[in-house]
Amino acid sequence: MSLRHRLKRTLRDLYSRAFVYSGLALLMARCGGPRLLILAGHGVDGAAGSASMPADLKISPARLEGLLRALGRYGEWVTVGEGVARLDSGHSRGLVALSMDDGYLDNRTQLLPLLEACDARCTVYLEARPLEIRRVSWLHKWFWLERRLGTVEAGRRCALELNGNSAVLNEILAAGADAAARGLKRRLKYDLDAEPRDRAVHAVFEQAGGDEAALCEELYLCIQDARELLESGRVELGGHTWSHEVLTTLESDVAREEIVRGRGTLEELLGADCGESFAYPFGRRWDQSAEHAQAVEAAGYQSAVTTHAGLNLPTGDSFQLKRWMLTDTLPVHLLVTELCGGFDFLRRLGLDLVE
Repeated sequence: MSLRHRLKRTLRDLYSRAFVYSGLALLMARCGGPRLLILAGHGVDGAAGSASMPADLKISPARLEGLLRALGRYGEWVTVGEGVARLDSGHSRGLVALSMDDGYLDNRTQLLPLLEACDARCTVYLEARPLEIRRVSWLHKWFWLERRLGTVEAGRRCALELNGNSAVLNEILAAGADAAARGLKRRLKYDLDAEPRDRAVHAVFEQAGGDEAALCEELYLCIQDARELLESGRVELGGHTWSHEVLTTLESDVAREEIVRGRGTLEELLGADCGESFAYPFGRRWDQSAEHAQAVEAAGYQSAVTTHAGLNLPTGDSFQLKRWMLTDTLPVHLLVTELCGGFDFLRRLGLDLVE
């Protein structure tokens, strides 16, 4: 981490602590204008399938409950769709929305009871393929291989399967174990065409004893699970493409089909009560473009979320909504400061301590 980045993090922490513990946060919560804070996660630890998920894709139940209860004192819980609609109306302030990407089984078994206990709400963004044909993305097969074989050996075997397309992986493997641990997943995600990559990862997965159907059942919601979430009255279901590919790595027509097919599948399987909001896979600026935002809107979605941190205001772009990514170490005072407008005050002065 650079000196500049460490300094920025220190200033952010000191400022947010002063903002919250001085009482300014409560004051701003009561008198600020319309604003929407969106939190982003994936899974909740403790379910059978959570052991197979990397640490950065899950949060502990105790930590999540603490965040839900703390933020509920400063704002009103809404779904993303509700939050965007109320921002546009100009009549609300201090709105906070929880969102979970991909559609994991623990969203029903672990998350739903927490929502009920804390009187909170959530938007769950569903990959359509696991629901429709019970297949998982290459990424979860890769995670499984890393646990079973280790990152270097998993990468070496995938490179062998890629044959003439192996140079991308061989380059980083040659740089050593540390480089492989940091960069193999990124190379698989961005630097290889989807078809040969998927074929290679799947071949190694099966050779190592992997069972895709069993992995899907362990990790993902089924149709009935998704219906239970919807019927709870606390969960909005949104779209997350059909197969969770990085949209900028696809041809325009293929990316558009990913978006459209994902929405159509959810409507066919779960009814018209889902699909108001969309989450770009991976969600960074380089993972999606204005063309994809237009395709999302044309498909019938009312909003779309990224994975860049920040606060959403009525003047913002509903198809580039900002979200704070949840971790077990994320301090609650940072989220309270964002929700109550403390960081936005600095942005108006030309200082952004968040991004």
